[in-house]
Amino acid sequence: MRKFINKLLIVILAIGFSFCEDPNTEDDQLVIVNASLFNTSTLQVEKNRSIFIRNNRIKKISGTRSGDFALNNVVDARERLITPSFIDVHNHLNFIFGDTTEITNPNEFKRSRKLLTEQYLPYGVTVVRSAGGRELHIPMVQSWMNHHQDYVDYFPSGGALVSLDTKFYNHAYVADSSEVQSKIREYHKLGIRHIKLYSLIGEPELKAAVSTARELELNIFGHIENAMISIETACNLGLTNFEHAKTLFLEVIRKYEAASIDLSGLPPDDEENWRYREYEVFNFIGADDPSILSLIALFKKNGVSITPTLNLYAQPIGLVNNSSQPTAHKEDQLNWSEEQMNRAKLGYKVLAAVVYKLYENGIQLNTGSDNYEPGKTILSEMLLLNDLGIPMSEVLKIASLNSARAIDMEKSYGSIEVGKKAHLVIFDENPLVNPLNLLSKKTVIKDGILWKQH
Repeated sequence: MRKFINKLLIVILAIGFSFCEDPNTEDDQLVIVNASLFNTSTLQVEKNRSIFIRNNRIKKISGTRSGDFALNNVVDARERLITPSFIDVHNHLNFIFGDTTEITNPNEFKRSRKLLTEQYLPYGVTVVRSAGGRELHIPMVQSWMNHHQDYVDYFPSGGALVSLDTKFYNHAYVADSSEVQSKIREYHKLGIRHIKLYSLIGEPELKAAVSTARELELNIFGHIENAMISIETACNLGLTNFEHAKTLFLEVIRKYEAASIDLSGLPPDDEENWRYREYEVFNFIGADDPSILSLIALFKKNGVSITPTLNLYAQPIGLVNNSSQPTAHKEDQLNWSEEQMNRAKLGYKVLAAVVYKLYENGIQLNTGSDNYEPGKTILSEMLLLNDLGIPMSEVLKIASLNSARAIDMEKSYGSIEVGKKAHLVIFDENPLVNPLNLLSKKTVIKDGILWKQH
C-alpha cells in the first residue's frame, strides 16, 4: 500500500511540474505563432513555428497548433520570416553624441541611452559592444550595463589601450606591461568585460593584455596594422578577434616599406591624402598578394574572427544601396576627381575580394558599424557582404550568431533557442527571397517586448 501511495505521489508531482512548465498558460509574456523561423545553426527555415516567451527569454519552441492562436499576448507572424536580432560589435559613442561631447551628469544618462537606442532598435540591432571610448564616460556606460527592455543591451570596453601617448580621447595610455595589467583589472572591478587594443601598442603590452584578459575571462579585440606590432605577432600571442579587413593591406604595405620597395607611385600618407591612399594601397597590393594570402592562412590556422567594416570604404564612393545609406558626414564628402573616384572603386573591389577570400577560408566574419547612424550601417554592411557573393542566409548568421560568438555572448544571443534572450526580428518581406527586403518594414522584439519608438 505504501509503495502504491509513493508512486501516486510521484505521478501527482510530475503532473504538477508539467503544469508549471507548460507554456500554454496566461503567464506567457508573449507567444509568436505561425512563424517561419530562421535557424542560424542550420541556415534552414523552419515553418509553422510557435515561440513562447516568459521572463524575457524563450521558454519553448513548437509547431503551431490551432489552440495557440487563442492564448493571451499572441502575435500572428502570418508565415513571415523571424530571425535573431542583429549585433554591432564595433561602436564608438562619439558617432552618436559627437567628438567633443562629454556626458558626466547622471541626469543626462537616461536621455543619452534613449538616443543610442533610437539609432539601433528600428533596424533590428539590439546588442552593441563598444570598441573604445572616453574613460570619463565610464560612469554613464556602467549605468547602461543594467540592461532594460526599453534600451539596447550595451557592453562597454573602456578606452582602447595604447602604449604611445596619443592624447586621443578614445585611447587609454598604458606605459608598460604593469600598467596594462592594472588598467585591465581596474576595468574588471568596474564590471567591464570587454577589452580593446589599438595598433599603437607594443609587444610586451599586448602580451600582458592577452594574458590578463584570459586570466579574468574577459573578451578582447584588437585593431592591429603593424604600426607598432604585426598582425602575425599579435596572432601568435593569442589575439583572436581582429577589427577591419583593411588592416591586412596596411600590414603588408609597411612590410614593403621595410623592404625598401618603391612606393613612390602611392599618394603621400598625410592628413590630406590618407583616405585616398588607402584605396590606392588596395590597388597596389592586390587581392592575390602572397603576403595577403599568408595572413589569411594564419587567421584560418589560429581560428581568428574579423570584423570587415566594408561600409567605411563603400559609402564614401557611392557603392552603398541608396535605401540603406547612412547620411554622409564631412569626412565622406570627398572632393575627388572622376579619375580618383574610379580608382577608389577599383580599390574597394580589391578589399571586397579579400573579405570574400576570408569567408571562403572559413574565417569568422562579424558585423560592426564604426560609423554614424550605426543601426542603418549594420544593414548596409550586411547588404555589402551579400554583394560579395555571400548568401543572405550566411549574412544573417554573421550579423547574429557569429557576432554573438565574437563578443563571448553566444549563451544569450545570436539564435532562436530555448533559454536565450527573446531578441527577434519579424520581416514584412523576406530577405532570403530578395536581399533588399532586409530594409523592409520589420517588427523588433526586445526581451520579449514589441519595441515601439516613443
